[in-house]
Amino acid sequence: MLKHKTSQSQSTEEDKFKLKHQSLLQDFLEFQKEFVSKKKKLQMTKQKRDILSTEIRFLRQRYRYLMAMKSHNLQLQQDPAPPENSSMQSEDIRKLLSTKKKPKHGIINGKSVEKKISWQDQTTVMNV
Repeated sequence: MLKHKTSQSQSTEEDKFKLKHQSLLQDFLEFQKEFVSKKKKLQMTKQKRDILSTEIRFLRQRYRYLMAMKSHNLQLQQDPAPPENSSMQSEDIRKLLSTKKKPKHGIINGKSVEKKISWQDQTTVMNV
């Protein structure tokens, strides 16, 4: 009988341990699910924050650019005379354009060049 009592007490203790283990395992799994869901939520929040900070950075740059353009346009309206640099640039452009024109009267690089056309060459071209 003594063996029977000890085996019965051991089985009840094992059952208690199993129940305790099961309840602890269940708690652990619940905490793990909660942890995973909170981690995902945190990642989503960080991603939203990063997107918003990027948008803010872009909007600040755009605002600075637009304000600079506005002040530049106001400056141009108040000062209708072109700056000295732009007039010098237009003169340089005129000089470049004038030098790139076809030479007149057979002048190339300051030397006169005569182009001779023989009548024979023209007649041979006509006959062909």
